[in-house]
Amino acid sequence: SGGPFFNVELGRLDGLVSLASNVPGNLPQPDFSLNLLSWIFRKNNLTEADMVALSGAHTLGFSHCSKFSSRLYNFSSSRTMDPTLNPAYAQQLMSQCPQTVDPTIAVQLDPVTSLTFDNVYYKNLVDGKGLLTSDQTLFSSRRSRQMVRDFAANQTKFFVAFASAMVKLGRLQAKTGSQGEIRSNCAAFNA
Repeated sequence: SGGPFFNVELGRLDGLVSLASNVPGNLPQPDFSLNLLSWIFRKNNLTEADMVALSGAHTLGFSHCSKFSSRLYNFSSSRTMDPTLNPAYAQQLMSQCPQTVDPTIAVQLDPVTSLTFDNVYYKNLVDGKGLLTSDQTLFSSRRSRQMVRDFAANQTKFFVAFASAMVKLGRLQAKTGSQGEIRSNCAAFNA
Protein backbone atom coordinates (compact mmCIF):
# COMPACT_ATOMS: atom_id res chain seq x y z
CA SER A 1 0.00 0.00 0.00
CA GLY A 2 3.04 2.30 0.03
CA GLY A 3 3.65 5.15 2.43
CA PRO A 4 6.60 6.56 4.32
CA PHE A 5 9.20 4.65 6.27
CA PHE A 6 9.94 5.70 9.84
CA ASN A 7 11.43 4.12 12.93
CA VAL A 8 8.92 3.20 15.61
CA GLU A 9 10.34 3.80 19.06
CA LEU A 10 10.46 0.65 21.17
CA GLY A 11 9.97 0.05 24.87
CA ARG A 12 6.38 1.22 25.28
CA LEU A 13 4.29 -0.32 28.04
CA ASP A 14 0.63 -1.09 27.40
CA GLY A 15 -1.92 0.57 29.67
CA LEU A 16 -3.76 -1.20 32.45
CA VAL A 17 -7.12 0.48 31.81
CA SER A 18 -9.20 0.54 28.65
CA LEU A 19 -12.63 2.16 28.95
CA ALA A 20 -14.98 3.31 26.19
CA SER A 21 -16.06 6.12 28.53
CA ASN A 22 -12.56 7.63 28.16
CA VAL A 23 -13.00 8.14 24.40
CA PRO A 24 -15.28 11.22 24.22
CA GLY A 25 -13.16 14.35 24.20
CA ASN A 26 -10.01 12.39 23.43
CA LEU A 27 -10.51 11.24 19.83
CA PRO A 28 -11.58 13.37 16.87
CA GLN A 29 -15.10 12.76 15.59
CA PRO A 30 -16.18 12.74 11.92
CA ASP A 31 -18.26 15.91 12.25
CA PHE A 32 -15.65 18.03 14.05
CA SER A 33 -14.80 21.54 12.89
CA LEU A 34 -11.19 22.67 12.55
CA ASN A 35 -11.38 24.35 15.96
CA LEU A 36 -12.55 21.15 17.68
CA LEU A 37 -9.95 19.07 15.85
CA SER A 38 -7.22 21.52 16.83
CA TRP A 39 -8.36 21.47 20.46
CA ILE A 40 -8.16 17.65 20.64
CA PHE A 41 -4.67 17.62 19.14
CA ARG A 42 -3.44 20.62 21.15
CA LYS A 43 -4.44 19.05 24.46
CA ASN A 44 -2.23 16.13 23.45
CA ASN A 45 0.73 18.42 22.65
CA LEU A 46 0.32 18.00 18.90
CA THR A 47 0.29 20.97 16.55
CA GLU A 48 -2.18 21.84 13.83
CA ALA A 49 0.49 20.82 11.31
CA ASP A 50 0.71 17.41 13.04
CA MET A 51 -3.08 17.15 12.84
CA VAL A 52 -3.18 17.89 9.11
CA ALA A 53 -0.38 15.39 8.46
CA LEU A 54 -1.94 12.64 10.60
CA SER A 55 -5.30 13.17 8.88
CA GLY A 56 -3.57 11.93 5.75
CA ALA A 57 -3.98 8.43 7.19
CA HIS A 58 -7.49 8.75 5.76
CA THR A 59 -5.94 7.88 2.41
CA LEU A 60 -6.75 4.33 3.61
CA GLY A 61 -9.88 3.00 5.25
CA PHE A 62 -13.62 3.51 5.10
CA SER A 63 -16.53 5.12 6.90
CA HIS A 64 -20.09 4.00 7.43
CA CYS A 65 -22.73 6.12 5.70
CA SER A 66 -24.23 7.21 9.02
CA LYS A 67 -21.04 9.16 9.80
CA PHE A 68 -21.43 11.51 6.83
CA SER A 69 -25.00 11.19 5.47
CA SER A 70 -26.03 14.49 7.07
CA ARG A 71 -23.68 16.18 4.58
CA LEU A 72 -25.80 14.73 1.77
CA TYR A 73 -29.36 14.97 3.02
CA ASN A 74 -29.72 17.19 6.06
CA PHE A 75 -26.84 19.65 6.20
CA SER A 76 -28.60 22.67 7.69
CA SER A 77 -31.96 24.38 7.89
CA SER A 78 -31.14 26.35 4.73
CA ARG A 79 -29.18 23.73 2.74
CA THR A 80 -29.89 20.08 2.11
CA MET A 81 -26.33 19.32 0.99
CA ASP A 82 -22.97 20.53 2.33
CA PRO A 83 -21.83 23.23 -0.14
CA THR A 84 -18.17 22.20 0.30
CA LEU A 85 -18.91 18.81 -1.32
CA ASN A 86 -18.06 18.40 -4.99
CA PRO A 87 -21.52 17.96 -6.62
CA ALA A 88 -20.49 14.96 -8.75
CA TYR A 89 -18.92 13.30 -5.72
CA ALA A 90 -22.06 14.02 -3.70
CA GLN A 91 -24.16 12.26 -6.36
CA GLN A 92 -21.80 9.27 -6.26
CA LEU A 93 -22.13 9.14 -2.46
CA MET A 94 -25.93 9.40 -2.67
CA SER A 95 -25.99 6.37 -4.96
CA GLN A 96 -23.85 4.43 -2.47
CA CYS A 97 -25.69 5.69 0.62
CA PRO A 98 -29.43 6.14 0.06
CA GLN A 99 -31.28 8.47 2.40
CA THR A 100 -32.60 5.56 4.46
CA VAL A 101 -29.12 4.68 5.66
CA ASP A 102 -28.22 1.02 5.99
CA PRO A 103 -25.79 0.93 8.93
CA THR A 104 -23.73 -1.83 7.30
CA ILE A 105 -22.83 0.15 4.16
CA ALA A 106 -19.33 1.63 4.16
CA VAL A 107 -17.57 3.92 1.69
CA GLN A 108 -13.84 4.33 1.06
CA LEU A 109 -12.38 7.49 2.64
CA ASP A 110 -10.29 8.03 -0.52
CA PRO A 111 -12.44 7.50 -3.63
CA VAL A 112 -9.45 7.60 -6.00
CA THR A 113 -6.60 5.48 -4.58
CA SER A 114 -8.23 3.67 -1.67
CA LEU A 115 -5.59 0.93 -1.41
CA THR A 116 -2.50 3.14 -1.65
CA PHE A 117 -0.96 5.30 1.07
CA ASP A 118 -0.27 8.46 -0.89
CA ASN A 119 -1.07 12.18 -1.00
CA VAL A 120 -4.22 11.80 -3.13
CA TYR A 121 -6.29 12.31 0.05
CA TYR A 122 -5.16 15.96 0.00
CA LYS A 123 -5.84 16.30 -3.73
CA ASN A 124 -9.34 15.01 -2.99
CA LEU A 125 -9.83 17.72 -0.35
CA VAL A 126 -8.81 20.40 -2.86
CA ASP A 127 -11.41 18.92 -5.24
CA GLY A 128 -14.18 18.91 -2.59
CA LYS A 129 -14.01 15.14 -2.16
CA GLY A 130 -13.39 14.90 1.57
CA LEU A 131 -15.79 12.24 2.84
CA LEU A 132 -16.08 13.41 6.44
CA THR A 133 -16.73 16.93 7.67
CA SER A 134 -13.53 16.59 9.70
CA ASP A 135 -11.64 15.87 6.46
CA GLN A 136 -13.07 18.60 4.24
CA THR A 137 -12.74 21.26 6.95
CA LEU A 138 -8.96 20.99 6.57
CA PHE A 139 -9.31 22.59 3.14
CA SER A 140 -12.38 24.76 3.65
CA SER A 141 -10.77 26.44 6.69
CA ARG A 142 -8.31 29.16 5.77
CA ARG A 143 -5.91 28.28 8.61
CA SER A 144 -5.07 24.83 7.27
CA ARG A 145 -5.77 25.27 3.55
CA GLN A 146 -2.17 25.99 2.55
CA MET A 147 -0.88 22.88 4.36
CA VAL A 148 -3.42 20.80 2.42
CA ARG A 149 -2.28 22.40 -0.85
CA ASP A 150 1.37 21.77 0.04
CA PHE A 151 0.75 18.09 0.80
CA ALA A 152 -1.40 17.72 -2.34
CA ALA A 153 1.46 19.11 -4.44
CA ASN A 154 4.34 17.29 -2.73
CA GLN A 155 3.98 13.70 -1.56
CA THR A 156 7.49 13.66 -0.07
CA LYS A 157 6.64 16.67 2.10
CA PHE A 158 3.52 14.84 3.31
CA PHE A 159 5.45 11.64 4.05
CA VAL A 160 8.12 13.52 6.06
CA ALA A 161 5.46 15.40 8.07
CA PHE A 162 3.40 12.24 8.61
CA ALA A 163 6.40 10.24 9.85
CA SER A 164 7.41 13.03 12.24
CA ALA A 165 3.87 13.35 13.60
CA MET A 166 3.58 9.56 14.06
CA VAL A 167 6.75 9.52 16.17
CA LYS A 168 5.32 12.35 18.31
CA LEU A 169 2.01 10.48 18.58
CA GLY A 170 3.87 7.37 19.76
CA ARG A 171 5.38 9.36 22.63
CA LEU A 172 2.03 10.50 24.03
CA GLN A 173 1.17 9.35 27.52
CA ALA A 174 4.03 6.85 27.66
CA LYS A 175 3.55 4.52 30.63
CA THR A 176 6.37 3.79 33.07
CA GLY A 177 6.85 1.42 35.98
CA SER A 178 3.63 0.09 37.49
CA GLN A 179 1.47 2.25 35.16
CA GLY A 180 1.72 -0.34 32.40
CA GLU A 181 2.79 -3.81 31.34
CA ILE A 182 4.33 -5.69 28.47
CA ARG A 183 1.42 -7.81 27.31
CA SER A 184 1.93 -11.43 26.36
CA ASN A 185 -1.19 -11.09 24.17
CA CYS A 186 -1.68 -7.61 22.67
CA ALA A 187 -5.47 -7.97 22.75
CA ALA A 188 -5.77 -8.73 26.48
CA PHE A 189 -4.44 -7.61 29.83
CA ASN A 190 -1.99 -9.99 31.51
CA ALA A 191 -3.53 -12.22 34.18
